[in-house]
Amino acid sequence: MSGSVYSASLSAALNDYWQALERRWIRDAGLTLRGGTSQIDAAPEPARWQVPVESRGHLTTCPIVAWAVDDSTPANRPSAACDGWSVPDAKYVECRAADVFSQVGDWAWAKREQLAAAIPDLAGGPELSSLEDAQKSLLNADGTLRPEGSIGAYTLPGMVEKLSVRDDGNNNRAWLAGWTGLAANSLKGGFLSTVGPTLKNQSVLVRWLANCYSLRATTIHATRNNTLQLIAQATRDLFEAAQPSANTPRERVAVNAASQAWGIVSTVATALGEEAPGSIGTALSLIDFALSLREGKPNEALKFPQLSSFFTHLDAAVRALHADLTAAEADYQKAITGIQQRIAGADRTVLELYDFTKSSPDGDDSDPSASGRFAVDVVVVMEIAQHCVDAADIYSRDVLTKVAAASYADGQLVGRGAVATAADTALIALREDIESFFQNTTARYLMAADRIKKAAEKYAASDAEQKARLKAAVADWHEAGEDDKRAKIDLDPRKEGVQN
Repeated sequence: MSGSVYSASLSAALNDYWQALERRWIRDAGLTLRGGTSQIDAAPEPARWQVPVESRGHLTTCPIVAWAVDDSTPANRPSAACDGWSVPDAKYVECRAADVFSQVGDWAWAKREQLAAAIPDLAGGPELSSLEDAQKSLLNADGTLRPEGSIGAYTLPGMVEKLSVRDDGNNNRAWLAGWTGLAANSLKGGFLSTVGPTLKNQSVLVRWLANCYSLRATTIHATRNNTLQLIAQATRDLFEAAQPSANTPRERVAVNAASQAWGIVSTVATALGEEAPGSIGTALSLIDFALSLREGKPNEALKFPQLSSFFTHLDAAVRALHADLTAAEADYQKAITGIQQRIAGADRTVLELYDFTKSSPDGDDSDPSASGRFAVDVVVVMEIAQHCVDAADIYSRDVLTKVAAASYADGQLVGRGAVATAADTALIALREDIESFFQNTTARYLMAADRIKKAAEKYAASDAEQKARLKAAVADWHEAGEDDKRAKIDLDPRKEGVQN
């Protein structure tokens, strides 16, 4: 349900409540006047007309009072003013019952406005479809990092599998034999040992981030739903019989349904590098809006025989609505704080790859000339460089841009009164941090490609056979469009026309 549709639904529900309250209050006022007094229950001020003794008999047969007690619908209100004829006394007396009923109508409208101001102010925002789009974009990024089904050769996991060096002994890579020595070992023990863990951890981060957007949307969606349900139930309660009717209303939806389904505490406590949390699904499909308003009939045995007790009950229900939203937003804050703490405690090399700029370049792209214990096939070395460019290309097009696209929902990360909470601001900062991880990862794959290609050129400079093989490999590189691909990769995901 869009914000505009919710606003319209809220206005309609409040109007239904107001009209039902006006009918009920006029009916009660009619019963009170018929009893010979103007002391109307729950009245916020004295009635404009205090019944004089000589008018009491008249009110038992007054047509306007009869309309109030037996009908009270505006359409059937007597059009003519009461002339004050008192049947029991056979004389004319003062009758200002119509004026009292008009005053009661003003009270009912004021109560409508009071309720509109008391409920959580969520009509002006956020637009949940934007939060849903952000969640979908993040889950699409996660699909690139961790695709369902078989892993193709030109997928990110496929590229990482070709490059990854692991400690489990499963390192049967062709290039491990095609390139040995200090330079190869430095690359294996540094950069290539971090590509696998980084991919896995980034998938966890993106899934966590998507769940936070969904959690935020769900808290707002559920509160809006419960607000409409509260008003609808209050409208029914005005004429509800003391015994429950067969048409019982739907139960309120738990505002923190998302946190219950997600299991925030246990999920966030799971260390990075283990298992990514499951998605809680599209927030807007979790709950539906269903109002089943029905016409009520005045009943002597009402659920709330006194409007004063009804208003007390309604005030408590509104406070509970706020308390539920506050508790859900506290869970939302805990989730974001928990993720931030996990990130702060993690090794950055398994969040955004090994950082070449913080290590000595010695041994990264050349072997000591005196070692004599190395083997190099520059074609293999160039293939590694190409895989790095391909990985950077996929990160740039299919991950970084999708994570950045979630920023378009920043303005919709708000709570009551369309004002961002501390958790909303923290979620934006969290998304920006995770986006920077993908920027750094893309840049480091490109840096690795450049350094590995440079290493191949150095090997070829001292070996005629390797020089010829490098020439052929470079030709293949150009033919595969790697230079063009490299030139199109940009670290600014918001620059139009670069990634496509």
